Amino acid sequence: MTHEENIPEWPHKPAPPEPKRLLPEREMLWRGLGLAAVAAVAFGGIPKVLGRFGLAAAPLAVLLGAMGVLAAWAAAIHLTGGERFDDHPWV
Repeated sequence: MTHEENIPEWPHKPAPPEPKRLLPEREMLWRGLGLAAVAAVAFGGIPKVLGRFGLAAAPLAVLLGAMGVLAAWAAAIHLTGGERFDDHPWV
């Protein structure tokens, strides 16, 4: 038995690649910019909270940091065009 015999048949042909774009679609761009603003506000709030309340606000600072990281991650996904989970448009 050769290696080629172990490869299963594809259920469909792969879809053609999507055209390359410099900017994502308008909706994805606005969502990405909004999420980037949320991340900036969250990261900017950390020093203000710690400066005003000291180490008593450390749990809030950690939550703001986590929120900033997740918002920045989501913004990066939106601004780069989003995730594609399958190569075929109707699946």
